[in-house]
Amino acid sequence: MIDDEKILRLPEIDPAEFSCGAFRVWGDDWLLLAAGDFEHGNYNAMTVGWGSFGTLWAVPAVMVMVRPQRYTLEFLKEYPRFTLSAFPAEFRPALGLIGKHSGREMPDKIERAGLTPVPARFATAPAFLQSELLLECRTLYRDELSGRNFLDKSIIGKMYPERDYHICFYAEVERIAGTEKYSAR
Repeated sequence: MIDDEKILRLPEIDPAEFSCGAFRVWGDDWLLLAAGDFEHGNYNAMTVGWGSFGTLWAVPAVMVMVRPQRYTLEFLKEYPRFTLSAFPAEFRPALGLIGKHSGREMPDKIERAGLTPVPARFATAPAFLQSELLLECRTLYRDELSGRNFLDKSIIGKMYPERDYHICFYAEVERIAGTEKYSAR
C-alpha cells in the first residue's frame, strides 16, 4: 500500500491546454526522464535537455534524445512507457546530480538527489513527488541519428566527436498533470 502522503497530487491538464516555454523547459530548466518498472524497483532516471513537444500522428507527442551509452536506454527499449517530469528551480542541483552520474555506478542517485519516486497512473516508470509537471508517455517509434544524414556537418564535430549519435524516441503523451504554471486555462 502506498503512503497517502507519497501520491503525486497534481491537477490534470488537457493536452490542448498544455502551455510551457518549450525552449526554456528543455534548454534551461531540463526534464527528468524515468523509464522502467517502478513497482518492482527496476528503473532508472536521467536528466534530458534535448527534445520537443508537438503533435505527431494525430496525437499529442514528445520526442526525447538519449545517447547509446546511457543506462536509461536499456529501460526505454524494454518498457514502452516512460515519464518526463519538470521541477521547481530549487531542484536544479538534483537534476544536475542525476544527469552527471549513471545509475549503473550510482544506483541510489535519485535518493541522493533528494527526489521521491511515486507511482504514475499509466506509465510503469515512476513520477516524482517534488515535480511540478508530469507527462506520462508511450513510445510509438524510435530511430538512431546517423552522421550521413546531417546536412550541417559542423554539428557532428561539436556535438558528436565520439560519433555516439542519439537514439530518438517519439511517444504519445497519454497524460499531463501539473501546476497552473503549465496550463493555458
